[in-house]
Amino acid sequence: MRSIFSFAAALALAGFSAGAAHAQTIETISVSPDGKTVLVGGSNRTVYTISAETMEVTGRRYVPQLVRQIVHGAIGEMVFFRDDADVLTAYKVDGMTEAWQVSDVDDMVYDAPSRVIAALDKHFKDDSVRLLQASTGEQLARVAMGKIKADLIALEPGAGKALILTGYTKTDAEQKQDEPTDLTKLQKADFKQKTDGYVSNVVTVDFVAGSFEMAETGYRVSYPKAVRLDGDKMMVLRTNMDSMLLGPDGTGELIDLGEDYFNHAGIDAKGESYILSKGVELRFVPVNGEGAEGLLKGDRLRGGPAEWITAMTEASDGTLYFGTNAYRLLKVGPTRGKIEIMPIY
Repeated sequence: MRSIFSFAAALALAGFSAGAAHAQTIETISVSPDGKTVLVGGSNRTVYTISAETMEVTGRRYVPQLVRQIVHGAIGEMVFFRDDADVLTAYKVDGMTEAWQVSDVDDMVYDAPSRVIAALDKHFKDDSVRLLQASTGEQLARVAMGKIKADLIALEPGAGKALILTGYTKTDAEQKQDEPTDLTKLQKADFKQKTDGYVSNVVTVDFVAGSFEMAETGYRVSYPKAVRLDGDKMMVLRTNMDSMLLGPDGTGELIDLGEDYFNHAGIDAKGESYILSKGVELRFVPVNGEGAEGLLKGDRLRGGPAEWITAMTEASDGTLYFGTNAYRLLKVGPTRGKIEIMPIY
């Protein structure tokens, strides 16, 4: 077991005080397909290799840029890093040698069944989405959409289509309306979304046809925590007042997550439970609204600033991993019985 002395000594050697270390943030987590290895990247520009069984750090890799996303390949032979210089680098897991590199990637989504990557590119005169062969980096398709301020991307399984939500703009098309009386808090938020004078666009990209269609929506969101497809709709999770489902035609609805306040929102791989966090307290809310909620309380960080969840991922067996702004890793097994917490250094 790690001692308090070893933790403090490691921080001192790294040039941090204990207080400074708490300001560091885990940005991304990925679990190997066999569930044995966890990779963690964050603001200290180090990617940690962690044993899923023991939660011990088994390797450290310095990277020149902050890594925003880490994603393992479908069979574990490769891993992909997207950094804050918008460079996507593929590494062979065996020896962590570089396989290929592509620039101008603002966001990326990996599709395991087809083993391709959808890369959102906002660097040129056209915002575009590229499909890349994950094994080689070869460009398979590119759809240019004009300068539409593309923002969020969700990829259809099989990578035939993608849904994109653009940034929002002011419009005169929406007329100011008085808020109806006797609305719930969520209904008030929904009314405001539809009548606040700001609009976004939902973009449907068809990689097979090489085309796209765009539909205006009254919904908008900033700083989402999770984006995915739910059937043919884009699910965007952030808070109870601006988490939503958006259809390709621009229609939408806010999602009632059942809590007024939390720091982070996610959903499990099966789509059965929303996962809401407040500090290191985790609440599991049934998506269908049926059944009891679950609650797990982790041990709070002592002697430092407030701590909250900043990243989340799920292993193939349902084990959940969470990173925090205090560089701690939380592990919750498939039975959701307890939280294991380990500092990462």
